[in-house]
Amino acid sequence: MLLPAASAATLTLSAGQSGQLGDQRVTVVRVQDNRCPINARCIRAGELIVKVLVGQGRALRFLTLELPAPQDAAWKGLRVLSAPGRATNDRRPVPVTFSDQP
Repeated sequence: MLLPAASAATLTLSAGQSGQLGDQRVTVVRVQDNRCPINARCIRAGELIVKVLVGQGRALRFLTLELPAPQDAAWKGLRVLSAPGRATNDRRPVPVTFSDQP
């Protein structure tokens, strides 16, 4: 008997927003976007750094997640899946999509 493959749950939030991802309550505390803007030429691609507070039952964890994730990063049950690129003059909050799968 074949069981269906578990699909990753996803959740998209911006700084200051909270949501439920599986059994985790995720609150985005801060998003720092150091990536090269889509309308610019850069020497390096940069990274997106996201600070989140994760609640699971009575336990709380404060995590710093990155996109792209460092190669030596240990998976903590939550990862940044994607975030749209921005133009140089775009000051809107960056929506970040999280996944509960490695």
